[in-house]
Amino acid sequence: MTVIAVLPNSVSIAPAQRLTLGSRFLLVCWTMDGVTDPVGPITPSVGGEPVRPPFTTLTVGTGWGGRRVLSILPAPRDPRMPIHFIANNRVIAELRTETGAADLDPAGLLGSLGGVARLRVLRFLFDFACSTPALRRDAAFAALCRRLVLDRAAEPAMLAVRATAGGDLLLCAGALSSRFGAISGLVVLSPNAVARAPFDACIGPDPAGKGRIAFDLLLDCGLCAPGNLLVVLGANGVACRRFPEESAGLPTLTDRLNARPDTPAALRHYLLACLAQRGRNDASAASAVSELQALAPLPRRQAADAKRPIGASLDLAVPTSDGGLFLAGWLHDPHGLAVELVVRTPFGGERRVGRFAHRFPREDVAKLYGSAGIDRSGFVLHLPGNPEPAKALQVTAELRLASGGALRLVPPPRPRADSDARAAVLGSLPPRFATPELLETVIGAAVAPLHAAHLATRSEPELVVYGERKVKPAVSVIIPLYRTLEFLRFQIACFATDPAMADAELVFVLDSPEQRDEVVHLLRGFHGLYSLPMLLLVQSANYGYSAANNAGVAVARGNRLLFLNSDVVPDRAGWLPQLVAALEERPGIGAVGPKLLFDDDSLQHAGLYFDRDLQGAWYNHHYFKGLPRDFAAACRPRSVPGVTGACLLTTRAAYSAAGGFCEDYIIGDFEDSDLCLRIRGQGLDIRYAPSVELYHLERRSIGRHQGYTRGVASEYNRWLHGRRWADRMAELMARDWHADDEGQPSNADRTRKTAQVTR
Repeated sequence: MTVIAVLPNSVSIAPAQRLTLGSRFLLVCWTMDGVTDPVGPITPSVGGEPVRPPFTTLTVGTGWGGRRVLSILPAPRDPRMPIHFIANNRVIAELRTETGAADLDPAGLLGSLGGVARLRVLRFLFDFACSTPALRRDAAFAALCRRLVLDRAAEPAMLAVRATAGGDLLLCAGALSSRFGAISGLVVLSPNAVARAPFDACIGPDPAGKGRIAFDLLLDCGLCAPGNLLVVLGANGVACRRFPEESAGLPTLTDRLNARPDTPAALRHYLLACLAQRGRNDASAASAVSELQALAPLPRRQAADAKRPIGASLDLAVPTSDGGLFLAGWLHDPHGLAVELVVRTPFGGERRVGRFAHRFPREDVAKLYGSAGIDRSGFVLHLPGNPEPAKALQVTAELRLASGGALRLVPPPRPRADSDARAAVLGSLPPRFATPELLETVIGAAVAPLHAAHLATRSEPELVVYGERKVKPAVSVIIPLYRTLEFLRFQIACFATDPAMADAELVFVLDSPEQRDEVVHLLRGFHGLYSLPMLLLVQSANYGYSAANNAGVAVARGNRLLFLNSDVVPDRAGWLPQLVAALEERPGIGAVGPKLLFDDDSLQHAGLYFDRDLQGAWYNHHYFKGLPRDFAAACRPRSVPGVTGACLLTTRAAYSAAGGFCEDYIIGDFEDSDLCLRIRGQGLDIRYAPSVELYHLERRSIGRHQGYTRGVASEYNRWLHGRRWADRMAELMARDWHADDEGQPSNADRTRKTAQVTR
């Protein structure tokens, strides 16, 4: 075939040739001598009809001042049909069949072209092939590309393979001439295919100190086969590298980074970004992202020099699954030098902070800088964002200054477990500074997704059965256990020596699984001593009071449910039937609670009510707390707004209709009043039964939870409870709860009811 170009008479027409690209495409090439100006877009047509994509055309300058045109297009179904090339509404070239026309020698594509033009031709071929599946998998085209590359680099240098990475990836490394310029493309040539490299390269200084350009590259294992070639396209040239024979015993990416603590931060960010991109569809790569951050974290970096006029630190940075980012730290900037804080995640996400709205004193910072007056350098903030492809454990930041400079900050990695991250957020500021606005916009925005993520890790709890289970127990007693075990022997001894407990089902729920062996051994001993049937449910982690009770109900068989704390001990036998009698003494009662006593016989609980503090926030209170046991008003059975979950009896129907215990609260606080308000929402009453007395050694378990004692968990729970129930609590507390109940049964009726339940 010959191409005849139709041009002005002053331009000579040179014959040109075609080259078959695989089985479905042609490359047509012709040269226009004396033409130096661009000819505009060129469109091929066959039989008067424009060629349908894919097709592409490239025009480059030749060494002697002309222009060479290359056009890749689908081969016509009828090879005898002429192909016209049109620019500016004129036919500028025609390809037609002539007997004896020779195909183009591949070397002729690059002949007489300068370095920049050769690079453009190779990029032209590779770009079209990589975007055209039928061509990039064509062995003949792959062979052509290999020939063009090897003609320029007959003995390619060897790539180094450094480590294995998640998602069947390998970390490769190489070096280029310092004159190579910026890398603009990476292509892997196998004997049968052309493939674009899945990721760009990471450029860095030459570790050998020879002034070369070093690069690292993540590639799929299948692309790194011996015999394949890596083609590197640069601003000033083309380089070719070959892959070595398969290496055995390669270290993992994490092992390599741990062995080389001087790994550049740019390479670490590159690896994280690539693995995160692959991790969207590859669980192994996603795991590698988390592993890399956890096992090879960046060293912490802060600006804490008392001699400098500005200092800052990010003490905590917690990305959450919903894309949010919680930050806690301090900024000492008495001269107003800082303009903004720019925070980046490992996956390229960026957040900017221009104003720190929630500030509070930091004694350690004031001491460091010798600040006089009120120091308010501490801050917490929450930055919303979009979810990222994998969990981010560590961020980096720059505190930018008005002069154009910046202080680089690196916080420690966030706690890996969501429960630990939740505790860190809750412990990030003193409780006295936890305003409702801060709880809603900062603490709550971070804690809610962390708490939900922690609950989502629940697995099926382990069930240990002691003795024969009752088919239809009169009452199922649900007792959460969390670290406090010293009262267990007294509680179980009271149960075992009380004949009225014979029809009860005891369900212990262990929320501190690290004590599993100890508790299993203890209960086995108590069962052997008392022959008392029991169940032990072992949670896989501590998910809080509500989750423990809900798990206990899920395995319990009774239609009456008693929620009892592990630090509550009955005063005398026969207490449970009396409590059941109070629940069933009239229709419409949804829950009852007894009188609870401190160990000095003063009142701890005689019903629960709600009241506001001086700032208008709602709190839970216990009637007559601290007054004598026989205080007259505390000895009268009556309706109350609620009762404590330390000892709360309800029916399975009321519990289920209420949705069980709400699990949104942290650790163990306000869940009982929330349940009572849900029960009241069904139109049911809640009553206080003073004839039943138990000792409550208050809050012994929760006092051992660092996530509660060292932070704002209680303030968060109170805020959450108040936000949900403020109107309902106000409505309830408008009633006179000390008025006499109407229609109460006589003592004789109550005694007869108790006897019936006992039988």
